[in-house]
Amino acid sequence: MPTLKPFQVIIMGIFGFIALAGLFLFANFKGFSSGEVKVGSVAIWGTVPAADFNNALSSFREAHQEYGRVSYTERPQETFDADLAEAIASGRGPDLIVISQEDLLAAEAKLSTISSKTLSERDFRDNYLPIHELYLIEGGTYAIPFLVDPLVLYYNRPILASAGAARPPSSWEAVTGLSAIVNQQTDTLTVTRSLIALGTYENVSNARAILSLLFLQAGYNITERRSVGFRSDLSDSVGETFGSSAGDSALNFYTEFANPQKTVYSWNRSLPESRDAFLAGDLALYFGFASERAGLAAANPNLDFDMAPAPVPSLSATRVSYGQAYAFAIPRASGNKEGALEVALTFSEKDASSLFARALGMAPAHRAALSPRAGDLFEPIYYPEALIARGWLSPSPEDTDRIFGTMVNNVLSGREAVGSAINTAAESLSAALK
Repeated sequence: MPTLKPFQVIIMGIFGFIALAGLFLFANFKGFSSGEVKVGSVAIWGTVPAADFNNALSSFREAHQEYGRVSYTERPQETFDADLAEAIASGRGPDLIVISQEDLLAAEAKLSTISSKTLSERDFRDNYLPIHELYLIEGGTYAIPFLVDPLVLYYNRPILASAGAARPPSSWEAVTGLSAIVNQQTDTLTVTRSLIALGTYENVSNARAILSLLFLQAGYNITERRSVGFRSDLSDSVGETFGSSAGDSALNFYTEFANPQKTVYSWNRSLPESRDAFLAGDLALYFGFASERAGLAAANPNLDFDMAPAPVPSLSATRVSYGQAYAFAIPRASGNKEGALEVALTFSEKDASSLFARALGMAPAHRAALSPRAGDLFEPIYYPEALIARGWLSPSPEDTDRIFGTMVNNVLSGREAVGSAINTAAESLSAALK
């Protein structure tokens, strides 16, 4: 047998190594898709309707089978934070949650932060709507943007037509101008038909959102993050004229609709919940979120109503609306953080966010997806509203309702003047945020 030269030995060794490496790679090859190794089992919790979310999730899975072990569970808004804390304590917590900015601070201590190395602030601002910037923190973000549910104005078409209004009011001044024409009451001041449900708190659906809208339009952030925590700016003298701040004007405007001595009087505590009054055909204008449209239509198929943008002050230089900015956050106790992050990033992309947005009646948070479908009656209304929607970081919704409700009721009862009630509310918000 001839003796192999050193050069031949080296060549044969190289080919042998390549053969062994190829055999190893073939034995461990899982396919081009990362599949369940990358995503795995991801349990999502949130407060958005399960039926609509899961319909979109099922459609998404048809083309992306690697997400087959992603599940969604709806939890009540009122108990969400307590349910989350209890589940985490017992080791049964979700891997991912869908929250709005209204719930962020209550859940903050339970959340992992997402590094700017994963999603840079530049990419965040370039790809998502401005309202989601509330989630940004130094070095990263608390959540990945998902959807926006803007506040809109629903209106009863026959009532406005009978009042001679060719279009729904686009300004607050136009709203007050319609009051005398639309409002109806008996000689004993019993309201039988109302233009709009403002003034009280407990029986005004979405009162927290409406007051937030008025304060934001007046130039307030409502709360601000400082180096040592948060404070409310409602007591600041923003836009002060003749000794009254813009906040005073906003609260005074809101409460006047429940004052029988005012020409705009149209609402009081004895009336039903404003959503019910609108469904019954006794309320001309109803403030609701875009996601409520399908529910309103189902609750009263005979109600002839339409959707319009929320009013703004007629002299305002820029349009400001209010919305709930939903986002995906990862709990610290998540058992599959990598899979949860992959789901959050994928569901926030253009095509997936459009799919979920249409199922839930909201707007996608991705800028590239914010194009209404041709022929859709409502997306051309609420998609632009999502672009100008703003929000604020608040205490828990329950705490905010208590503070705002006390502020309104103290003005209505005469216990506090408008300015004093706002100062008290600002102090209460600052205290709750600590």
